[in-house]
Amino acid sequence: MQNYSYHTHTLFSDGRNSAEEMLEQAVKCGLKEIGFSEHLVVHKNFHQSPSWPKLKEYRGSHIYRTDFAEVAAAFVAYKEEISKLAKKYPLQVFVGAEVDFFTYDGWLEEFMIFRRQTNLDYYITGNHFLFSESCDYPIDADELIKFVPQKERQEDYLRRHFLTIARAAETKLFDFVAHIDYMRRVTGCNDNSFMAEKEYLLQILAKNNIPAEVSTKGIRKNGNCYPAPVLLNRMQELNIPVLISDDAHHVSELTQDFSVAESLLQKMDYKNRWKL
Repeated sequence: MQNYSYHTHTLFSDGRNSAEEMLEQAVKCGLKEIGFSEHLVVHKNFHQSPSWPKLKEYRGSHIYRTDFAEVAAAFVAYKEEISKLAKKYPLQVFVGAEVDFFTYDGWLEEFMIFRRQTNLDYYITGNHFLFSESCDYPIDADELIKFVPQKERQEDYLRRHFLTIARAAETKLFDFVAHIDYMRRVTGCNDNSFMAEKEYLLQILAKNNIPAEVSTKGIRKNGNCYPAPVLLNRMQELNIPVLISDDAHHVSELTQDFSVAESLLQKMDYKNRWKL
């Protein structure tokens, strides 16, 4: 079974355990490698978002920033802290970031500066927010229907979401893509919704040889991995590399249901696996 996990979170972002507690658990789970992929969610107009009153009260609200400069020093210090801590444990430890990708003018350039300043080990792209064509401000996915009541506009937001992930993959700045059908949590976005956009996304991943995770968080949430079987089957046809992830926010979630995901991939004879 896969003995590495690169999609995890600690108290630095919205995890519920310290890095030391996660490392202790990783050793108990028999992992040989672990990566801390703390959230990096920067949008210049976060405070204008109708979701902001909810987000600022969230236990991880410090992760929602309006400027990369606000958070770069914190990531540098965090990486140094983890590097020192890792020497106590018999496994390889990486420090990365799970990045929400935005499309307004200047965002990508600022992200590139952040990369140079922090020199993190790896990056995941995993969008949790939705936005309109203008990208004026992000909306928490769970509040889309609340703030965008028109069904046609909801569909525009969701369609743009999958195209945005494809755009992120096209930059080749990310080591793998997280939970590609995360938005199935939104009413009106089921396993078979927006298939044209999902197909385009998968074609981009295949063309650029960008891996996608098979996330057991989907099992915890609704009984099926992210991605759903219809997408996973298509990913195999396109020979897209995959890795199993737990998206662990608590020590109890580290490697949770890895055996289920492994069994699924073996049953499919899915051979194209990826690791750092």
